[in-house]
Amino acid sequence: MFASIFQGLTSLLLAGAFFYAILVADCLRFRRRAQQVLIGLVFGVLVVSLSMTAYVLEPRGVRLNAIAGPLVFAGYLGGPLSGFLAGTIGAIFSLSKGGPVPVVGVFMQLAIPTVGMLVAYLRPPANWPMIPKRAIPPIIIGFLTLFIFPILYVGSSFPGGGGYLTAARSALIFMGVGILSIFVTWQILTYATRFAFDSARAAELSRRLDLTLRHSGMGMFERTVGESDVYFDAGMAAAYGLDIKPGMVPMSTWAALIHPDDLPTLQAEFAKADSGERERDRIDFRIIRTDGDVRYMRAHWVGGGLRDGKPTRVFGVQADLTDIRASERQHRETVDRIAVIAENLPGVMFQSDVTDRNNTKLLYVSPKCKEIWGYTDEEIYADRGIFARCHDPEDLPRFYKAMSQSVETGKKVTHRFRITARDGTVRWLDYHGASSTKNGRVLLESIVLDVTREVAVQEQVEKEREISYRAQKSESIGMLTGGVAHDFNNLLAVILGNLELLSDENDPEMKARLIGAATSATMRGADLTKSLLAFARKARLKPEVLHLNTVVSEAKNWMGRALPESVAVETSLLAGLWPIKVDRTSLESALLNLILNARDAMDNAGKLTIETSNVRIDQAYVDSRQEEVPPGRYVMLAVSDTGSGIKEEDIASIFEPFFTTKPQGLGSGLGLSMAFGFVRQSGGTIQVYSEVGEGTSFKLYFPVAEDADVKPAGTGRAPKPAVGTGKRILLAEDEDPVRETLVTILERAGYDVTPAMNGDHAFALFEADPTFDLLLTDIVMPGELQGTHLSRAVRAIRDDLPVVFMSGYASEATVHGNGLRPEDIRLMKPVQREDLFAALSNAVRRNPD
Repeated sequence: MFASIFQGLTSLLLAGAFFYAILVADCLRFRRRAQQVLIGLVFGVLVVSLSMTAYVLEPRGVRLNAIAGPLVFAGYLGGPLSGFLAGTIGAIFSLSKGGPVPVVGVFMQLAIPTVGMLVAYLRPPANWPMIPKRAIPPIIIGFLTLFIFPILYVGSSFPGGGGYLTAARSALIFMGVGILSIFVTWQILTYATRFAFDSARAAELSRRLDLTLRHSGMGMFERTVGESDVYFDAGMAAAYGLDIKPGMVPMSTWAALIHPDDLPTLQAEFAKADSGERERDRIDFRIIRTDGDVRYMRAHWVGGGLRDGKPTRVFGVQADLTDIRASERQHRETVDRIAVIAENLPGVMFQSDVTDRNNTKLLYVSPKCKEIWGYTDEEIYADRGIFARCHDPEDLPRFYKAMSQSVETGKKVTHRFRITARDGTVRWLDYHGASSTKNGRVLLESIVLDVTREVAVQEQVEKEREISYRAQKSESIGMLTGGVAHDFNNLLAVILGNLELLSDENDPEMKARLIGAATSATMRGADLTKSLLAFARKARLKPEVLHLNTVVSEAKNWMGRALPESVAVETSLLAGLWPIKVDRTSLESALLNLILNARDAMDNAGKLTIETSNVRIDQAYVDSRQEEVPPGRYVMLAVSDTGSGIKEEDIASIFEPFFTTKPQGLGSGLGLSMAFGFVRQSGGTIQVYSEVGEGTSFKLYFPVAEDADVKPAGTGRAPKPAVGTGKRILLAEDEDPVRETLVTILERAGYDVTPAMNGDHAFALFEADPTFDLLLTDIVMPGELQGTHLSRAVRAIRDDLPVVFMSGYASEATVHGNGLRPEDIRLMKPVQREDLFAALSNAVRRNPD
């Protein structure tokens, strides 16, 4: 009996070993189905082995064995396939051996795995193949339940009475042995699983370590003290460029790959390690790989297996530091270059830590600070208050505010200020700085340039400009005085002569004629005074809120009387023009003077263009042109001609009173000066652009009437959907988002829109179908046909097609010959929906079907 028990336990332990092998095999990793099949086969063979070594109970020859554990866990761990394999193998062996009750044997061989499968279904393992404790009670209960059938079957086969009691007693023995088998098998499988997990974890860690070493430029070596060979792993071999597998390498091979300058030092360190002088060490050295590449290495090693105080083996790790050394070298070169730049700059570089606004830290200041402030960088590091004491006290609050805003917003800041250096010298400095965040710290990096010489030059230029201005002013006053005296003397001569004649005249008709002549001369004197006041910006104006487009449109009624038919007039009036507040009479007078000057410059033949647009004047524009207007929103009126142009030397004088380039008797020289004075008195400015032989353009800028109680020209409520219903629009726009938005807006308003991605595409669509009601096109687009070119091309096919232009720049339509007609409408992007609908409605209304 004991031999049978020992053999059975040995079989269970052997099965545990096979189970461990199944779990740790690399070829079976992540292949659960294959593992379950093998578990079924192994447990089936185990059942046969246990059956062969079973203890036979006499007198009926019943075989007592420990097959319950393997069978039930074959079903629990392996599922139906594994349970079926193990049970079938056991059943076949049971039938082959025969026995007193073969039916019971076959039943138990097949039923026990079924119990394992049912428990696995009801209480599946959370971490397969680990068998949880909570699965054991239902397994035992299920196993014990199976004995109902053998008891009933065997008990009924006994002749006479007492068969069931005898069967029950035998079943108790099998139950006890089976429960013991389940517990023993469970423990063996549990330990096998833990060992497998530990082995898998160790193998994974080894694999990861090997990958890490191999791909991070690291390697491991090991050598026995006194031996001539050293062990290289894959990382070491790869680092040296050796095409070998991990294994022993001659020390001579290793030494040949060490840089000759570093080999003696490395050999000396190895000798110290062999003698036990140093238990552990680290050294940096260079190697020359087999491909000739020089690389930087760092080796760490430690001695082990001490004998008589000396190590018998040396274990080491080597790392490739080539990339780090290259980065360090590049960093040093960068620092050196920055130092050279900082040394040669006419200023000082700073870096400050402003993470804590109440406790800022100066991290760096270039040594050139001594040339500006008179203090060394060491003195400034020790006393940061030097900067504040040297700074202009009146400017210091503004400077601190500018720096604080830069830190908060992250935007660049530029500030000019004055300092008093240590020796009392006054200097002007320009501060340029910006903040950034690095590693959770807010750094303020800046450069301060010494612009003392530049400021001095500017001051000198301003002084010379003032002198020149005064001289020009005196000259202008002289010209003005002479002109006024000449004109007034002429007027006084007319008045005096007529009054003298009137005193001697008795004829009523002649008296009336003389009085009329004197009165006319008096009115001419009044006009002369008004012109002078306008030039001096002291005329009595009556400003009102009006729309420049309206004034220009109404001016077209009298332009025909002032211009010959040989002068073509072209207008480009921006829809949605902002309102202005000016004197209407003075505006019309200025416009008339500009038109007449253009007519005379073109010698009564050419093209006159009148344009309006909304513009924004910024500080840069003001500074570059030395204007006297504040930055803001303005409305521009441009009058351009294709005349002879103005010479460059005359442009500076054209706004002076009585200055004219016209022949004697054809101009008074007051028209432009009066227009100049009116625009300036209205808060605007006037600019002239001219090229000899090409033409001249006068641009008048009027400030927008803020909070005006009228709507801008061209705006209004969007037309009712009925306006767009049935109207077909060809839309040419190259920007996809803009085109899609316009299509959506127009289609919702009832228009039938055909979009095109550029002018060329739109023209192809129009050639195919020229029945569109209107063309809505951008002016600047990719391709050969721009918006103006597209309008000319489609109008060559259909001359009456209305066109509405869209532009992203205020000056796109100012070029002569651009294809725009007076009736065409130009919209400035971004276009409001109401302005777009109003423009389309007006264009369609002018060209009804």
